[in-house]
Amino acid sequence: MTNYEMVEKLAERMNVTLEEAKNALEACDWELLDAALLLEKQRGEQGAGAYSTQRGQAAEEDDGAAARRRGGVAKGLGDFIRSAVNMGARNHFEVRKGDDVVLELPVLVLALLLIFAFWVCIPLLVIGLFADYRYAFSGEELGRESVNNAMNKAAEVAEKVKEEVKGDRT
Repeated sequence: MTNYEMVEKLAERMNVTLEEAKNALEACDWELLDAALLLEKQRGEQGAGAYSTQRGQAAEEDDGAAARRRGGVAKGLGDFIRSAVNMGARNHFEVRKGDDVVLELPVLVLALLLIFAFWVCIPLLVIGLFADYRYAFSGEELGRESVNNAMNKAAEVAEKVKEEVKGDRT
């Protein structure tokens, strides 16, 4: 291989000018590998991180992909929370006594009460069943017959328990 071919090859592989490649080869007595190492060392001295090897580029790409996945997960979680809040605002929880609606709350408020005041809400709901209150959901998503049938079954169970307790007293 001629000196000119070595300069061209080194310049191409190391991404340097022909003059830089020639100077490195001359400094290393025309040893191609030594000249490549010299150029690599010079790059490191000029500014660490100013370039990256193929492996480093792959790592940066992996970091970018991981960041996009995290962004996708965060976006998905945000979308889920937004849709749950919207559904909770569109649907209502009703407390009824006979045919009258005594209390109507957005499901979102009910969910927050159950989260933050669980030990108060559950006993009140159970006591309400024994006091002949009935519960129902209304709205686009939760106002279905199947959901309200489950609520009616809970009320029927409470009614049977109440009748059994009254029957035991007599």
